[in-house]
Amino acid sequence: MITQDIEVLLSGDEKALEVNEIPQSLLAEVDNVILSHTDQISDEAFGIYSKFFPMKQEAPEGMKNELFLAMKNYIKEQISISRYADALFLARFLAVKAKLTSSVYSDIAETLAALGEENSARSFIKLYQKKEPNEPLRFLTLGNFFNLYLNDYKTAIKYYEQYLKIDETKSVVYTILGSLYAKVYGEYSLKDQIHYYEKAYKLKPNDRLILHTLAFGYEKLNDTASADKFYRELLKNNPTEIDYYNYGGFLIKCGDFERGYKYLTHRFNIDDINLKYPLDDIEHKWNFEDDISQKTLLVMYEQGYGDTFMYCRFVPMLKKFAKRVVFVVQENLCDLLKSSPIVSDGIEIYSDKVDLKELDYDVHMALIDAPYVLGISSDDIPHAKGYLKVDSKLADEYGSKNIKESENLKVGIAYQGSKKANYAGRDIELSKLQNILKIDGVDFYSFTISDEECESFVPLGKTFNNFTDTACALRNMDLVVSTDNVILNLAGAMGIKTFGLFNKYPNFRWFKLSGEDTGWYKSVKPYQTEDNDYWTDVIFKVRNEISNM
Repeated sequence: MITQDIEVLLSGDEKALEVNEIPQSLLAEVDNVILSHTDQISDEAFGIYSKFFPMKQEAPEGMKNELFLAMKNYIKEQISISRYADALFLARFLAVKAKLTSSVYSDIAETLAALGEENSARSFIKLYQKKEPNEPLRFLTLGNFFNLYLNDYKTAIKYYEQYLKIDETKSVVYTILGSLYAKVYGEYSLKDQIHYYEKAYKLKPNDRLILHTLAFGYEKLNDTASADKFYRELLKNNPTEIDYYNYGGFLIKCGDFERGYKYLTHRFNIDDINLKYPLDDIEHKWNFEDDISQKTLLVMYEQGYGDTFMYCRFVPMLKKFAKRVVFVVQENLCDLLKSSPIVSDGIEIYSDKVDLKELDYDVHMALIDAPYVLGISSDDIPHAKGYLKVDSKLADEYGSKNIKESENLKVGIAYQGSKKANYAGRDIELSKLQNILKIDGVDFYSFTISDEECESFVPLGKTFNNFTDTACALRNMDLVVSTDNVILNLAGAMGIKTFGLFNKYPNFRWFKLSGEDTGWYKSVKPYQTEDNDYWTDVIFKVRNEISNM
């Protein structure tokens, strides 16, 4: 089959039937699209067109109707398997041979849109809109077309909402509208999203997608009672390990540590590299029930450096369960933890470079399970005033080498965390901190390891060989300003005055982001955005605080 053969067929009927109201110029656009996709037209479609091309209008009605119906079904089938060139080619046949039903206009519009011909597609959908007498079907088809084929979500919303004024019985339309409001208007439309998902919920109360979306939506609105209701309904409806994990995170965010950390133990059953259990030796994993009073317990760090700094405070408390406690941590912070009396009290601390077989342990557990094992509540977090220390002589030596001799206020800045973290939205672009960095009478020091250059601060990141160096630098600061990253956790763990900068939707561990401290760290004062990623107001407040120090 060659392009010329198709040109012959198209030129044989250059006008659509008058009753179809397709302008000759629009049919010519269709022909051009077909000719530009001849390599995608199958022998089967070409054979069908060629076989019935000679058919005249005078042919028996019964034969024509049977043929046209079969061809319409064939076109639908080709669209369903994404053979759009075949579908358009045969729809063109119908346009010149038969009185079109309204659905064929929408089929042509869909194929043209799928082939990248948006203008022509819009022309045909207008014809469909004129030809379709069934109002609910018309609005639904138009909504689907603008949603699925043109990604014109605002227009799709208009038609779906018109449909619902006529028919309120389709839960799927409510869920589509909820998702479209999320796409178009984001978090500013949370109430609209929830409105539509609530409508869908009344029609399909056991739909997991609906329950999940409502739980997350109400959580973002800080309607904890409603969020809890839908989380609990989700857990009654074929729950997955992710559901348990998400509910655990929600409870921790609400300050319910006892239940939250219990559900969080499900994280290791999720197929996520960031949540993988830190040891392969599953056989010796402690079940938190067996008596290990005469055994050695290995506590293994998990996730990032900040997690180790936040949770290491609990390790000495595990001595009440085991005869001997061994704590394995990342190499870069091993020496710092060893030199901190509170954390190292009666605990053997080793670098993760050690051969675990040499540690002679009986059972093991992951570090972040410690609050659950210990029954910690958010009201009695231990050592919130600080528990990590660095040798004062080392801090002085570091200061004499790297910190300016000045009477100015010394402020450390950390605006980015590890890119490997499993949650986003915590970093701030350096440019957004300029109003802080311009404060007179302040020497700023960057703790962020970055290649970005800025005359407003002294970069310290490249002076850090390990976290003992970082701790020495922090000990030389009068104040630290940090986003949610390892520097914030280390400064808090050292009891250093810190302004913590948090986005509207922080990691679930931050259960207290109002008042003078975060709960985890008494020395960290939280500043949280009112709108996601809108840092201007937070920066303004922090600037004023520093200016008045």
